[in-house]
Amino acid sequence: MPSLDLSRPVKNTKAKKIIKRNFHLHILCTDGCFYGNAMFRVAPRFETKDIEETFRHNVFKMLLSKGIITQDLVNMLLSWRHSGFNVFCEPRIQPGDGQAMENLARYIIRASFSQERMTYIPEESKVVYQSKDGQQQEVFDALEWLAAMCSHVPNKGEQMVRYGVYPPLAELLQ
Repeated sequence: MPSLDLSRPVKNTKAKKIIKRNFHLHILCTDGCFYGNAMFRVAPRFETKDIEETFRHNVFKMLLSKGIITQDLVNMLLSWRHSGFNVFCEPRIQPGDGQAMENLARYIIRASFSQERMTYIPEESKVVYQSKDGQQQEVFDALEWLAAMCSHVPNKGEQMVRYGVYPPLAELLQ
């Protein structure tokens, strides 16, 4: 499971309002496997709620083991009607649909903030950042903006995009 570093939140309250932090993972997986003479067998549909529940418990277990949250907090979060976790498995990409694969790849690796919504005013040493809906904008001191953006920069050796096979799938593919 990828590491989740909650120790580097956006501390600037002005930045928090306009730069919405949304911790999430993108996982690309096949919906079946190859067998025999390179035949591909499509897996039956599965309940996303089961995956969601398993992932939620694994995240809580990891956060507990690191001392980031307490068991009381986990119990409270488990009692919520909406878990805060979601598994989305659509749309399926058909073999040979290069455009859909490229669109998905671009979506997965996009930056956590939009350069198009950012304007630098050098004579004032200010950065203006427009909200996604275009209804709000915030003006930041350039150093204040850099401090807010540094929370998106990975630690030395930390990867933002991870590639690999989830262990249960790895066993099936061997």
